[in-house]
Amino acid sequence: MFIFDCECHLVPAASDINYFPFYKMNQIALRGTLRATVPLMLYGIQDRMTVEEMRKMTRRRIGKEPGESGAALVEKMDEAGVQMACVLPESFLPMSLGARMMSTNGWLAQEIEKYPDRLVGVCNVGPLISRGVKNAVWELEYLVQERNFKAVKLYPVDDVPINDERLWPYYEKIQQLGVPLFIHTGYSWCIPGRSANCLPWLLEDVCEAFPGLTIVAYHMGYPFTDAMNMCAMKYPNLYIGTSLLPGFGHGMSVRAQILLAEAMMYAGADRIVWGTDLGANTGEVEFLKRFQISEQVRRDYGYPPISEEDRAKWAGLNLAGILKITPPQVK
Repeated sequence: MFIFDCECHLVPAASDINYFPFYKMNQIALRGTLRATVPLMLYGIQDRMTVEEMRKMTRRRIGKEPGESGAALVEKMDEAGVQMACVLPESFLPMSLGARMMSTNGWLAQEIEKYPDRLVGVCNVGPLISRGVKNAVWELEYLVQERNFKAVKLYPVDDVPINDERLWPYYEKIQQLGVPLFIHTGYSWCIPGRSANCLPWLLEDVCEAFPGLTIVAYHMGYPFTDAMNMCAMKYPNLYIGTSLLPGFGHGMSVRAQILLAEAMMYAGADRIVWGTDLGANTGEVEFLKRFQISEQVRRDYGYPPISEEDRAKWAGLNLAGILKITPPQVK
């Protein structure tokens, strides 16, 4: 089965900005998020992981530890059995009070150019309003046309709401370039940041104004998944990204089964996209391969089982179609 992760982040070492108050606050928030979501409970294990165990499993570097490189990500992908991954920089400019971005598009381009058959560049030219939409559009066009970036990330958490009409020229340029837009939707677990900017129903205005713009909404709009599903039902250009689903649903629980089954019911199996947000880690790959709607849930709620054809679409075929990439042959 071809496995294509829609959301992997690369962040270099951040020891030079770890003294900023928001950076310290964000580390606390990140630890809380990891404790709540990373344990996965894939096999019915109820005890929570320690921070050290979480670091070992995800290889996410926290605090003063070194950042991750393209080589480290590819090594992790090989261990997990992931053939390709979309790789994103982290802006988080407000975290250092504007001192510097956590990772730049230029640095990311240097990392992914070493692995053209494995890593797909997704640029993040935000925060858009503070730097000027005109400047962001210029960089966006350059990165897509000159540096082979295949998609664009919008992180409304530290910017403006998804449907702020000051973003219209930005959306127009993405649509014109013919690349998809990946958007963080749902709650924000980073500091500083505002979840109100990412509410799924804000996508209505964008989908209607730009019907030719393909949008992948990360994290299923969690915890506002019902609204996310209803939006996807209405707009054929809107896809649901399931990154962090095992954590949100507590592994292979009834809750996780309902979350995915309803997304597939409303959006359809052709518009569900698998990803991790954790860098192609083994736990989420095992979830992808083994996850199924149980007989009890099928009987109680009427959801169909996940067919192997649907699983293959979810695992990578849908994303490959969005990005116009021919999947490699997988043994």
